[in-house]
Amino acid sequence: MSYDVEFQNVTKKFDQFFAVDQLSFGIRKGEFFSMLGPSGSGKTTCLRMIAGFQDPSEGSVFLENKDVTGVPPYLRNVNTVFQDYALFPHLNVEENVGYGLKIKKLPTSEIQTRVREMLEMVRLPDAGKRKPSELSGGQRQRIALARALINRPGVLLLDEPLGALDLKLREEMQIELKSIQKKVGITFVFVTHDQEEALSMSDRIAIFNKGKVEQIGTPSEVYERPSTEFVANFVGISNILKGEEHRSILGKSENAMIRPEKIHVLDSDSSKDGLVTLNAFFKNHIYSGATSRLLFETKSGQSLVVFHQNQKTNEEKLSLGREVLLAWKESDMHLF
Repeated sequence: MSYDVEFQNVTKKFDQFFAVDQLSFGIRKGEFFSMLGPSGSGKTTCLRMIAGFQDPSEGSVFLENKDVTGVPPYLRNVNTVFQDYALFPHLNVEENVGYGLKIKKLPTSEIQTRVREMLEMVRLPDAGKRKPSELSGGQRQRIALARALINRPGVLLLDEPLGALDLKLREEMQIELKSIQKKVGITFVFVTHDQEEALSMSDRIAIFNKGKVEQIGTPSEVYERPSTEFVANFVGISNILKGEEHRSILGKSENAMIRPEKIHVLDSDSSKDGLVTLNAFFKNHIYSGATSRLLFETKSGQSLVVFHQNQKTNEEKLSLGREVLLAWKESDMHLF
């Protein structure tokens, strides 16, 4: 398979610390690929090696099927959008967006045409004469994106570009960014530690942990069928059934995962046919608007989380300590 970006046995060491440890994976042409993981997991180091800001200690990095290991950043067909946007405060929006083309000494008429096209694409056609200080955070993010895309890179690298935005604006920009990526058809490589952000935007996600990739898959694959317990716990909230509970339910030794939204609290007259059931005691209720998080504990002391949709404003709450029957479909369980 042909990849826009490929890592072949890449290791990056800082003294005796392995920031990246023997990674091999590829990013397909035209996909929105996210690198997701906690701080220090190696995702940003990988992004910097793609950009050319750092070289591997071992192994090779390929761009568009060419080995670019050791090639300086300015000779690579990539552009980067950073979290702080890095816009020039003394230049207006048009000058910021067209700066790269001016450095390449393109004709003024072509620069003006392409700047107008980019500002139309990011839905800021009338902002050209304004300074960055006169823009909102979301608008500055769009201008930084336009400045990167105007150079028509083969790969666009995004280093947590939405991290500085408030929640509402960040959610709006997630939709906007994905829409722009589909329009331009360029490979996007997106670094984030936000699980919901990666799930909502990506074609595929690489889950990083301690310099290695635990799993690469579509959002539904890494959420519904995590390959390791780390992935299950890092991507969303999971209930891991171990030991006594799991053996009593399925008679198997493997650990199993069940997501909180798959579990139901049964009424006394509910049918149990075809369901896996487990007795547990109610411990706490956390209200979150559209949903509530119900916390339970089994007789052996294992904690379980259940998501409950708040459909009634005066819904009766469970009394603390009450024993209930939790139930779910066996097909909703995932074995490790």
